[in-house]
Amino acid sequence: MKHKYLLLVTAVCQLLMWVRADVALAGYPQTPRARADTGRIENATPPNRAALMEELTALPCGITPADTKAAIFRKIKNYLDRYQPDAAYPEDRYAKAAVDWALKGVLAGGYGIGAVLVDGRGQILHGAYNRQRQTGRSDLHGEMALLTDFETLPQFRKYQSKGNFTGGGTTIYTEQLRLYTSAEPCPMCFVRVSIAGVDTRYVTTGPDDGMNARASCLPPFWYQLSQKHPVAQAQTAPVLRQLAHCLFYSFML
Repeated sequence: MKHKYLLLVTAVCQLLMWVRADVALAGYPQTPRARADTGRIENATPPNRAALMEELTALPCGITPADTKAAIFRKIKNYLDRYQPDAAYPEDRYAKAAVDWALKGVLAGGYGIGAVLVDGRGQILHGAYNRQRQTGRSDLHGEMALLTDFETLPQFRKYQSKGNFTGGGTTIYTEQLRLYTSAEPCPMCFVRVSIAGVDTRYVTTGPDDGMNARASCLPPFWYQLSQKHPVAQAQTAPVLRQLAHCLFYSFML
């Protein structure tokens, strides 16, 4: 009888724990379900080199299936050099700048992710690209390299907060800057831009590792901090999104 009583108490306690967990989660934003969007090329990860080549040949760069890797990058560079920002997309200029830096990273032997930092007047302050391969540094993703480099420059003092970062609203930058990156920030970069206190716009989504759509997976403190400064996809021409996507996966070539 005593054994049955203990089992009943245990079951009731377990039920109460489940109820408490459900109540706690009800007030916390959940991870959005992924939505199929076959109209956007960047939403799909190419399964192999052949699939990536199909996407590259669909670009208006004149790429053919017989092109070497060097020829592919040369044609992309020629296209970007001639590209004029589309007035229909207000952030096209900055998206193109981020994609330009992504291509520089590829040509330097690295991954195809680039980023630029823009001030409130619309001036590009600095640019950088992912340098993991070139340096062997695990932290130098595109956004990380950009902020790390910028924070060593004398001009950073103009934007640097004089107080200590506490997470209670104080951020590293006093003036609101905007970061444009060619690809959606990964978890590491997502938290870094949140700590810095910069708005962030990305050109292409990250179907496998992009953090923006998964922000609610963060612990509450970091989620709330990330919501202080918007992270969203840039308003840019589809061709730049497609170029950013292909450069992101250029390591498959």
